[in-house]
Amino acid sequence: MPGRPTPLPATLAGRAFSTTQAAAAGLTEGRLRGADLERPFHGVRRVAATAGDPSLRDPGGPVLDVRAQVQADACAAALVLPDDAAFSHCTAALLHGIPLPRSHEHVRPLHVMRPTGRNPVDRPGVTPHLGLQSRHLVVVRGLRLVSMADTWVDLGSLLGVEDLVVAGDRVARLAGSTEPLRLALDRRGRGARGVRGLREALAWVRVGADSAMETRSRLLFCRHGLPEPEVNVAVMAADGSGFLCRGDFVWRERKVVAEYQGAHHFGNFRRGDDDISRRLLVEDDGWKYVELTRSDHTNPARRHALLRRLAAYLGVEVVADRPHPAWTGRFDTTSTCEGGEVRADG
Repeated sequence: MPGRPTPLPATLAGRAFSTTQAAAAGLTEGRLRGADLERPFHGVRRVAATAGDPSLRDPGGPVLDVRAQVQADACAAALVLPDDAAFSHCTAALLHGIPLPRSHEHVRPLHVMRPTGRNPVDRPGVTPHLGLQSRHLVVVRGLRLVSMADTWVDLGSLLGVEDLVVAGDRVARLAGSTEPLRLALDRRGRGARGVRGLREALAWVRVGADSAMETRSRLLFCRHGLPEPEVNVAVMAADGSGFLCRGDFVWRERKVVAEYQGAHHFGNFRRGDDDISRRLLVEDDGWKYVELTRSDHTNPARRHALLRRLAAYLGVEVVADRPHPAWTGRFDTTSTCEGGEVRADG
């Protein structure tokens, strides 16, 4: 039975390291072939558990925390990437915390961009891009990334309009404004791939959404003829006595408030009590209060019932959903992130 591998030096333990760093620390070729180490990229090693932490897995299921996995792989790749490279597209989006449709939440390939005129990165597990000189860069947790706003513009070649609005809402929420998105799109101009969809999406981006499903709910209402609500704003008592709630969707003129109940609302008794108390306060003040969940999007009968109830409260008629052809995918988008061709992106 083979003995336990020699412990790694403290300078290399608990992180990915290059074979150059390993040699400088005195590790032999034999130690680098140890069963406890994996090779995420040529010239890189890390302890195998780093890539498959059991706490990130559902028994018999996939890795749950894609963002953590992308972070781990990006840190490993960064050890052997050129100094002028940065992570872009879906990889940058995940590292920034920008929501993507599930079909695009890939750990691999990593999207890596260099300036035009340089050799594209040619490594297994990497989708190479050129054009970095036209993007703004930031450093996040030690990694060079295309900025959030420029990443959103890059996603225009990959996502439909609704998914671009979801991503744009997150960027606008973090920035406190839609202005960075507008500036990035104007700066990139007609050279941006998917510019038509990006411009349509930008017209629908708002500051305030707390989640992707809140954005999708707002778009659902508007596509079916409901007036656009205010998003995540304070609702005050009519007699001026004080604060009632912060409503996810608020139609003040008709005194209607709607709340999206995500999974975190269920199984949390304290939060459930707070939700009930808030509802009673709002209804006692003469407001109509409507709750919705993900099933109101995915189940056609529930979706129609929700829209009819809101339309009745708002004094309007429900219209047929006729989204623009570019409004591809809500829950079934097909990934276009994969592939190995070099992309020269504006």
